[in-house]
Amino acid sequence: MTNHDRQPENEPAGETKPNYTFRRIKTLLAIIACTASATLLFTWRTADSQTATVLVSVIYILTGLWLTVRFAPRD
Repeated sequence: MTNHDRQPENEPAGETKPNYTFRRIKTLLAIIACTASATLLFTWRTADSQTATVLVSVIYILTGLWLTVRFAPRD
């Protein structure tokens, strides 16, 4: 496991902060992509375009996995 408690040697403690705004934007985009792709996946006519259906299902699976890993407990 990685030890996230120690500071790098060349940076003083307290100078670097996590970019919470960027994290929130990424999470919001993933939630929107997951919701939109799930909606399209369940309402799309699969006979119209199989390629589009595969693309939407891949986006749904990837965003769902990312959100699962992002919010999984860190035990």
